[in-house]
Amino acid sequence: MNLKQKTDLMWKCLAVAIFSTCTITACSNDGNESPPTLSFMTATDSALSTAQQISAERYVKNGIYLMKKSQATAVEGTADDTAAPASYSTTNTQIAGVDEADRIEYNGDYLFVADLPVWTPSHGEVKKVRILARQNDYSLTEAATISLQENLNVAGMYLYKDILGVVSHSFQYYAMADILLDSSPWQQPENDTYIDIYGVAEPASPNTVSNIRIDGGLINSRRIDNHLFIATQFVPNLEDLPDAGTSNRSLVNLYNAILAKNSSELVPKITINGQTSDLYQLTDCLLPQRATEQNGHTQMVSVVKIDLDNPMNFSSLCLLTEAHGLFASADHLYLHARGEESTIVHKISLGNEIRYQATASVVGTLGWQSSAQFRLAERDGKLLAVTTVGAWSQDPEHMLHILEQHGSELVEIATLPNESQPAPIGKPGEAIYAVRFFEDRAFIVTFEQVDPLYVIDLTDLYAPMVAGELEIPGFSSYLHPMENGLLLGVGQQVRNDTIPVSGSTPLETPIEEGMKVSLFDVLDPANPVVLGEFVWPEAYTPVEYDHRSLSVLKTDSGYQFALPSQTWGFDDSGYWFTQNALQTLVVNEADRTLSLIDSISPATEDDYYIGSYEDRSVLHNGHIYYLRGNKVYHTLWQPGATVDGPY
Repeated sequence: MNLKQKTDLMWKCLAVAIFSTCTITACSNDGNESPPTLSFMTATDSALSTAQQISAERYVKNGIYLMKKSQATAVEGTADDTAAPASYSTTNTQIAGVDEADRIEYNGDYLFVADLPVWTPSHGEVKKVRILARQNDYSLTEAATISLQENLNVAGMYLYKDILGVVSHSFQYYAMADILLDSSPWQQPENDTYIDIYGVAEPASPNTVSNIRIDGGLINSRRIDNHLFIATQFVPNLEDLPDAGTSNRSLVNLYNAILAKNSSELVPKITINGQTSDLYQLTDCLLPQRATEQNGHTQMVSVVKIDLDNPMNFSSLCLLTEAHGLFASADHLYLHARGEESTIVHKISLGNEIRYQATASVVGTLGWQSSAQFRLAERDGKLLAVTTVGAWSQDPEHMLHILEQHGSELVEIATLPNESQPAPIGKPGEAIYAVRFFEDRAFIVTFEQVDPLYVIDLTDLYAPMVAGELEIPGFSSYLHPMENGLLLGVGQQVRNDTIPVSGSTPLETPIEEGMKVSLFDVLDPANPVVLGEFVWPEAYTPVEYDHRSLSVLKTDSGYQFALPSQTWGFDDSGYWFTQNALQTLVVNEADRTLSLIDSISPATEDDYYIGSYEDRSVLHNGHIYYLRGNKVYHTLWQPGATVDGPY
């Protein structure tokens, strides 16, 4: 979990703690009027619909009142306390046909690279996209540069035909007291989402097609064909409101001032090429069916569909609820939010119109050790979810849920463990490190002292079962399924001398020894087998937490893989060092073998301080492009080949 994610989680937890206990009690000691008795409605499993017991406008205004009241209380407390086979690889995605934004794109002839921000004394922080042209000998020349706004952070890019979309967001960190004074913990000042669309039919002369700004922080995005789907969260920040104060009179004045605001001031705006309009009408927003006149909520989740062929053509959906992440199939988008030992999921269809479908609540959360999006899947129109109860405890409990849509509800039709399959997923104390659904199987890796790989049979979605289990030292954090029952695992090795024999207790906690890549044979789900593995001592790979770092190319004989690594330690003189490299491996499908091709480590002296977490690569017709920091290197797919560059 990076700094931004930890900070975001802290603010969200703070908000839930404050708002979930915020019920205003009527009192009339200092006047005849009493402030309203309202309560904040957090993530709920209630189905969503248009206004029933309460209008969307009043629901949001009640939420703003509660937010302002709680901020005043919180600041007071703070003061008191202080007092498929192709010639080249593309972005590695979870679902085929559902593209995910990344910092590198390639179309076979041109490489598009979103540079990491660089500070220069003359220009300050420079952010740009470089377009590099492939020559006949596969060397690169710079064709053009696209300058980006300095105050934005690039979340990733999408390349669709002759269109390049750059998704960015603005975010600033503030002291806790400043946030409570100025805005919601969810809605930082200038926390907006930007989509800049460029025409790259002539890559040497890219042209701006559209500049789009959407009010609200970016949750995530996906691309399906020519449609870009953006999910954001927005909290209205009304100006010219009286202070909340502590007296009944001041609270009543605040509430009346909020009620007097026009509904247009409450909704996010969308600006396309300088023209601003409401993203949607508040009356079109969906809110929990169980919401009453005494409830309020401020967070608006927006799902926006943009036609990349015609960016002026967009549609949107408004949900007055919470969302912390998303999973997308080819047909549906699932927004998920963490409850108290539960996960709330909202299903949205992605047809000609984006429409809300149904809501579910399942026991357990999507955990913290493994990627949340890989814990969700869709098969035969049903939602599959792997959750954990007590994810932060010493004895977590893991389970598989299978849900089917019935009206506006996602109803659980099967779970695992169950009465006929009571065995737990994982040994006592083990956390889930990786999940991957593929065809009619699910693969789950748990770990505390050894790495059990569970193979779950999903042939009958009404009766899932654990088909097989394999225990090996170490763990896999990412699983990549292949054809013919082959599975690649990327993770960490542990010291064998700390693994206990049956019935004994380890003398010490197992030590992570190094990065490991393993090849599994899961053709027989009842008998998974390790076919081969490689270990790099004192090393890690960003693939462990970001699947986009892995490059994959299907070939006639099997699969080519490339993944960045970083090794660290002390040299012979006792000085600390780090070494970054690109590891290349090949899986032979017929022989069912895993082979190491090369470790590509360009000789550089000025990038030792740059981690490998944003490094990428592209494989093309026996050639390799290795993006190390902001520099691109080229070499051949063969051992010991000469490395040229940087470009």
